[in-house]
Amino acid sequence: MPFTPSDDQIEAELVRVLSSRSFARSARQRMLLRYLVNARGAVGASRVKESTIALDVFERDPATYDSATDGIVRVSVNRLRDLLDRYYENEGARDSLRFEIQRGGYVPIIRRATPSGLPPLPRIAVLPLENFTGNPDFDALCDGLTEDIIDAMTRVPDTRIIARTSSFRFKGQALDVREIAQALNVDALLEGSVQQVGDRLRVTAQLVLGSDGSHLWSHAFHCVPEERESLQLAIVDIMLRALGKRVPINVEDAENPEQQAREIPVEAQRLIDQARGLNVTQMPDNLAYAETLALRASELVPAHADAWFVLAMVRYSRHSALLSPLAGQSLASASVALNRALELDAKNAQAISLSAYLLITEELRWNEALERARYAVTLAPNHAGVNGRLAFIELSFGDFDAAAKTYAHVFSLDPLAPPARYHYALALAFAGQIDEALSCIDAGVEALGDSLMQRETKCIVLEIIGDIEAASACAEASLTLYPATASIIMHAAYCRAAQGDLPGARLLCERLGHVAENAQRYVRMVVESGGPDIDAFFEHALALAESQQPQIMQLPAHPFFTRHHGDPRWVRLLGKIRFPLTTPG
Repeated sequence: MPFTPSDDQIEAELVRVLSSRSFARSARQRMLLRYLVNARGAVGASRVKESTIALDVFERDPATYDSATDGIVRVSVNRLRDLLDRYYENEGARDSLRFEIQRGGYVPIIRRATPSGLPPLPRIAVLPLENFTGNPDFDALCDGLTEDIIDAMTRVPDTRIIARTSSFRFKGQALDVREIAQALNVDALLEGSVQQVGDRLRVTAQLVLGSDGSHLWSHAFHCVPEERESLQLAIVDIMLRALGKRVPINVEDAENPEQQAREIPVEAQRLIDQARGLNVTQMPDNLAYAETLALRASELVPAHADAWFVLAMVRYSRHSALLSPLAGQSLASASVALNRALELDAKNAQAISLSAYLLITEELRWNEALERARYAVTLAPNHAGVNGRLAFIELSFGDFDAAAKTYAHVFSLDPLAPPARYHYALALAFAGQIDEALSCIDAGVEALGDSLMQRETKCIVLEIIGDIEAASACAEASLTLYPATASIIMHAAYCRAAQGDLPGARLLCERLGHVAENAQRYVRMVVESGGPDIDAFFEHALALAESQQPQIMQLPAHPFFTRHHGDPRWVRLLGKIRFPLTTPG
């Protein structure tokens, strides 16, 4: 049940606060807190206007009061927040209730005290906000706001936030929150819904303990769609406080709830949300449509960094996926969009980490890319995607132990996402932890079911350890299920080449006619690496190096190519992609 303290409980807590030493010398803040708590209980008082507070509490003249020049309300509310923080850190540390005033608003939230049972590094899941507007056009807004909250929380160093791909597996499922908490291995969950009331949004949110399903707090936030960023910051701020955290998130305090924070047209935000959701699928048709949406958003809001980042992300996906018709083509268009995003927001962790990839593929600046990926992690230490990009670059450098450690963190943040699990398994295998890698893959079948990624990962691990017979059986069985999938064709052909059937391997590669030329070159290079024709391997590898497509990142350290390291042409190959002999410490 939502947390709704009685009037008597609220009044008792108010008396305790007002009579405390912290408030003894602050008559104005005592009067203000009493007024705001009473306003919270008034019928329909979801928002208290700054002008109303100025007139009622500070006796400003309605004929002359101007909030733009008279900041008494904002200054006083800031002072009140500081006093409340001081009180609850000292005298009120054992109080069962807490008064908190949301960022960007003035109506107090009343919540339970932080449970002593929460660990120092709590794990939190933000479940998809439910669309209760009756209008499916609001689905993208609900998903986008959920992702905004997740993204903001990833910047908090001592809180683990579950990634979108895992938390969104529970979208639309009527499950008990305790069951979801167990599946995600989290300590608390944020859940909520969005309703439309006139031209405003009513976002009801509640933070729920995973252990028993009890509510730490519940509150209805009201805003117009354009105030979405202020809404997100208010939810994150109060959630962190409920977890016993007081961590700033690079936020400009939006103390005036009447201002139009970050004036982003609703249509532009809808396009960004839709493009971001389509990118998750990594399907070529969806990616093409996502680029159209993101491009339109960047035209509508050319000064909005997120629009440009999403455009860059989608363009990168379209040019790096093996099945994409654009695979292997120039990433210049992605670079243009990404550079614009970074010009507008130099500390956008996702944009910085993606730019690390482009530093390698477009400019062959490997060491700088690694440093940039590490820097992005310092900005968003618990963002699964940002950490995943660092881990992939660590693999490229051959630092398999570091990559396995980073991927383990990614897996902990995204436990129900196939890429997080199977990239972790690959890192374990690269680091020589074969039993652990195979166990991780087998556990994935139980947790996530049979999948293309699971089969592909198992093929790679079996190929790494030289069990070509078992790898071939896995690949050929998968080929019957996925006859046109480039990665499965690649592994089946690799195994045929490794077993001495090079003509059969090359014939199988003829199925790749639907794949872009540069992507075909990568597949054929891998296949030839398993056979006896070393000249053919280097022919494809050198051509791949010339193309500077994302797959060059797999050349230097991939176990498939270890047998060729003694060939003089290997040094030429690494020189062509300017792979450094030493890496940053």
